[in-house]
Amino acid sequence: RISKEKKSKLYPLSTDYKLYAHQLLAVLLFLYKMELMKLVSIALVCVNASAWLPNVRPTQIRTCSPLQAAEPASLKDLGNHEEEGSLMAESITRWLDDEWMPQDVHVQMAESAKKSYVACRVDGQDDVMDVLMRISTDLESNWAEYDADAFVNAWDVGNYAADYLIKRSGSEGCDCSAQIH
Repeated sequence: RISKEKKSKLYPLSTDYKLYAHQLLAVLLFLYKMELMKLVSIALVCVNASAWLPNVRPTQIRTCSPLQAAEPASLKDLGNHEEEGSLMAESITRWLDDEWMPQDVHVQMAESAKKSYVACRVDGQDDVMDVLMRISTDLESNWAEYDADAFVNAWDVGNYAADYLIKRSGSEGCDCSAQIH
């Protein structure tokens, strides 16, 4: 049989804490809906980590470093949309031709990407993610035109275009593509 003292050490949640935990869970669920769950949960883990670590003093626990937010890559500084789209299309064509072999389908996919880019920019979309999604979904919706000869898929082209645009804008990127042509 476990003594009351040992039991309280083994099971630190008393009835009051259970109520507190229930209320905390309700708040966390609300914050999750508000898309703040990640920040709050990280903060709670950092602050309350010592409560679950046996025989560790709070001074022995390493504190969490401040969160660093990534700035979204913006295309606001890129000027002439038509010219920039043409440069991007040429780069996509060079990339595909160098990666595989020169084909007409590469030019067709690059022209589709250019049209999508220009449409996004004319609509006022400056975020690289919006452009990536538009290029990829436009290519994907017409993929029957490219499927027979293409060695890549619509999302490969969209990702390359995003890397190209991030590099052109001067932002720091993930460099998913091996080389920008």
